[in-house]
Amino acid sequence: MATSIGNESWSQILLDKVVFITGAGGGIGSAISHTCALQGAKVVVSDVNKTAADKVVADIIATRNQESDRIMSIELDTVEEQAIEQAVAKV
Repeated sequence: MATSIGNESWSQILLDKVVFITGAGGGIGSAISHTCALQGAKVVVSDVNKTAADKVVADIIATRNQESDRIMSIELDTVEEQAIEQAVAKV
């Protein structure tokens, strides 16, 4: 499995970057959230189901020893453009 892009590793690329993941309350989105957090990104876990997003955040904090100020959850329905703008403004 590739762990780099060109001469940079994923951790160098993602370190301290803000990663906004939609549909992150489960499945692939949850896995991507975990991976980005592990690589040092500041992660925004967004999902239409806030409870599911909160659970992913709690799991990342517990299992990845992630600092809670580097990860947050947001309820977001990506069908509504105004909701997207409001969610981004919270970050």
